[in-house]
This record gives sequence, C-alpha cells and structure tokens, in this order.
Amino acid sequence: MMKPLLFFIKKLACYKKELAAGILLSLLLAASSIGLLALSGWFISSAAFFGLTAASAISFNYFIPAATIRFFALLRILSRYFDRVINHDFTFKILSTLRLWFYEKLIPQAPANLISHRSGDLLNGIINDINTLDQLYLNILSPIIVTVFLLISVTVFIAQFTITLALWLLIMLLTTIVVMLLLVLKRSEIIGGKIQIKTAELRIKTIDFLQGFVDLLLFTKKEKRLAAIFETNEALLSDQKALAKLKGITLGGMQFFSGMTVLLTLLIGIPLVRNHIVTGAILTMIILLIIATFEQLLALPLAFLSLGKTKQAANRLLNMAESKPAIIFSNTPKIITQFDIALNQVSFSYPNQKIPTLKNISLTIPMKTQLGIIGPSGIGKTTLIQLLARIWDPTKGEITIDGINLKNISESVLRKTITLVTQQVHIFNTSVRNNLTLMQKNISNDLLFSVLEKLELAELVHSFSEGLDTEMGEFGRNFSGGQIRRIAIARGILQNTPVLILDEPSTGLEAALMQRIWKNCEVDFKHKTVIIATHDEKLLSLLKKTHTLHNQY
Repeated sequence: MMKPLLFFIKKLACYKKELAAGILLSLLLAASSIGLLALSGWFISSAAFFGLTAASAISFNYFIPAATIRFFALLRILSRYFDRVINHDFTFKILSTLRLWFYEKLIPQAPANLISHRSGDLLNGIINDINTLDQLYLNILSPIIVTVFLLISVTVFIAQFTITLALWLLIMLLTTIVVMLLLVLKRSEIIGGKIQIKTAELRIKTIDFLQGFVDLLLFTKKEKRLAAIFETNEALLSDQKALAKLKGITLGGMQFFSGMTVLLTLLIGIPLVRNHIVTGAILTMIILLIIATFEQLLALPLAFLSLGKTKQAANRLLNMAESKPAIIFSNTPKIITQFDIALNQVSFSYPNQKIPTLKNISLTIPMKTQLGIIGPSGIGKTTLIQLLARIWDPTKGEITIDGINLKNISESVLRKTITLVTQQVHIFNTSVRNNLTLMQKNISNDLLFSVLEKLELAELVHSFSEGLDTEMGEFGRNFSGGQIRRIAIARGILQNTPVLILDEPSTGLEAALMQRIWKNCEVDFKHKTVIIATHDEKLLSLLKKTHTLHNQY
C-alpha cells in the first residue's frame, strides 16, 4: 500500500535543490526554537545564581549568552520566513508538476479508458486528490526528517552534560512516538481513506446532479438525488468529526507525555544536582529543552493523521493514470501518398457491451470523395467516423488508408492526415485566433478571415473591438450554439488535412445557412476527402455519394 506514496516521493527528486533547502530551513527553524528557549532558561538561572554575591556577579559572562540568544531569535525569524517562502513555492511547483503529469497520462487514454470514469471523478483527481498530495512533503516527509534530526541532536547535546538524562529523554521520546503511532496510524489511515473516498463521491454526485438537473426535474427524481447527496455529505461530516476527535486525542496524548517527561526528568535530575553532576542551571535548560522538543514533535502525529488521505489520493491517481491506453500508436513513421480509405468487415463493441454497435461494415472511400454517412439515430454513425479517426479501434476487421492499417500509422502522421470535428465542441478560454488555429503557427489574418468569410463569421469578428484577439470561453464574449458550431468547422478547415470528417455539422444551423456554407467551401472540399455523418437531407443532396448504415439485427 506504500507503493503509490513511494512513486510520488520519487517525483520530488526532480526538485533536489528546493527539497534540500526546504528541509534545511525546517531544521534551522526547529533548532533555533529549541535553542532559544533552552538557552534562555540556562541564562536566567545562571544569572540568578551568579547574582547571589557581588564577586560572582562580576565574574559572570553576560555578553556571550545574551548575544547567542539574540542570534537564535534572529535565526528563528529568518528561518520561519524563508521556510514559508521556499516550502510554499516548492509546494506549488509540486502541484504544477503533478497536474501536468496526470494530464499527460490521461490524454493517451481518451476517450476509451476515460469512458468508465464520470466527469466528477476526473475533476476530483485533478483538483482534490492532487491537492491532497501536497501534504506528502509539508505534512509527512518534512516532519519525519525533522523528528529524526531532533532525536539524534537533542540526545547527543544532553549527553555532553549527563548520559543518564540523555538516555532517559531518548527512551521517553521513542516511547511517545511509538504510542502515538499505535494510537493514530491504523485508525487515521482508515478514516482518512474514507474521507478521501467520500469527498470524491460527493463531488461526483453533485456534478452529476447539476449536469442532469433538467432530466431529474422532468422525471421527478430531483428529491431522490438530493437525498443521496445529503446522505453522502452527512457521512463525510461524520468521518471528518472522527478524524478531528482523533486529532484532539493525539494532541492531548502528546501534552500528557510532555508533562510526564518533564516531571520524571525533575525527579531524576534533582539528585544529580545535589551530587554536583549537573548544575541547577543545566537542569533548567534541559527541562525547557524537553518542553521545546515536544512542541516540535507535535507535527509528527499530525503527519500520520494525514497519511490515510494521502495514501488514498495517491492510490486513486495512480489507478487512473497508469491504466494501459486502449489505443497504442505505432512509433514507425509511414509515408501516406494516396488517401483512399477502406473498411474491411469492421465490427465494433463498446466496453462491457455484448451487442456490437457496428457489425461487418465494408466500405471503400476513394480519395477526394465527398461522402455522407446516413442512418437512423443510434445506428452507429458517430462510432463509425470515430473509428476512421482512430478514437477507437475495431473489435474485428481493419481500416486502412493508402493500404496501410491505421494501427501501423504513427499518431503524428494520422493527425496530419485526418481531422475530426465532433458534435461536442469545446471553446477554450482564450482568443478567437487561438480557438481557430489551436496554437498552429504561420496562419495569417488574411487566411483566418478568408475561412471566417466562408462560414459567415467574418462580419461578426470584425465587429469586435479586439477582432481576432477577442476572448472567448467562460470569461470572454458569449457565442451562440450555431456560431460555436461554425467556429468548429473553421477549425477543421484550417487544419488543412487531406481528410476532413464532420459529425452532424448542421446541428444548430439553419438549412439555408448550411447550404451557403457548403457552397462557399466547395472549392476547398474538392481537394480533400470529406466525410459527413448527418440527418440533414438538404446537406446530403449536396454530396456526391452516401452510405447508409442498417440495423444488423
């Protein structure tokens, strides 16, 4: 179960300098805090002892300990400041790296592997699970390393004055850690894991509820779904209360062991003072050092309280990210010169679907053909064109272009050969230009407006004060569904690939407008293969060839 955590710990290795600097500053902060309190106790006690007589007061060296106290105070301030700056900056870098890694892992899996995950599950992974992993360094690794350092350094320091108290303190510190771990570790792992699962479940249910609100309202299922959301929320709150209670018990336990250690240290130390093994000032310093050390150790049980949630988050992310992609592209580049497409006895079934969506489809599409794919809703038109773009692989049969099986064509070559414009159009939160070009370079404004003119969007874009640099998306200018559809078609044309596939391009567009667009683009379409899945009879009448999908059962 620790394997997922070890995987993400290795991810931190690319930030060796930041990791070393952050841990060093945490150590300096802990050391300066302990040193300040311990030295202050020794200084005050020694000053009181030496001040009993005029002769001893004169011989007391005031300046060195006073300067050292000021040094520790200044070191504590600086180390705390830079600890916050560097460690928080390091945390943001970790989050950025993990999000990029997760996104890069998801892309090859889309959509085949992702179809089994609901949108809320993916969103939870990108946001909540990755945010939870920032605790791996700040709340788990760093406190453990600091604790080990403190155990060694404090024991060695006290041993310079008395081996007895050094061994006693080491025993008490180790006992405290072991008892707290036995108290916290297993229970917090269970509760923390449940919290992470419940948080994901609540996010998924809430997103599903919002996305399907109209349907739930129409079918009078809104109250039932709301009740399920509230039930999950109550279960989450219950687990969070249990974890908070465990945290309170843990902190109370640490205070108890701290008090017991101080009390028993006094009982052991007083005879040592009487026997002149240590001075009263040294014993005072050791007592305050113990108090300060236990304060620093408070972070350790809290680290293990976070362990359950962190392990669950790491496990969930790895399960999603490390799934084997359903579509694996060839690394051998193939040169395609002819763009004739052939489907040979192609069948396809979606995952966990017993009845094939497509069965024994054979079809030849010569280069520069304008083909319409027709058939009743649900017959598999969208599935067929997704197979052509290799979004999915056929369950049986093969699809070739220029006689080469699509499975033997690299992804870069395939994407430069075939462009698919889907029904679901995504508008990015960026400019009109970037939404059209999809970050392609060397596309001039003249070319962009030429394509927009054919889609009857040029006048609209010219009317914007910022023109092509007008922001689109959630925080930009609103576009109608038909305008967004035309933006998508323009994207496809601007990709300038030999094969252009359009899925229901006339959705949201008036028939007359779609006919004008087709005629405007006719010259462009003559030089490429255009495949359109549509119900639009008027659009079909403009195509030279059609293929009808029939129910095979």
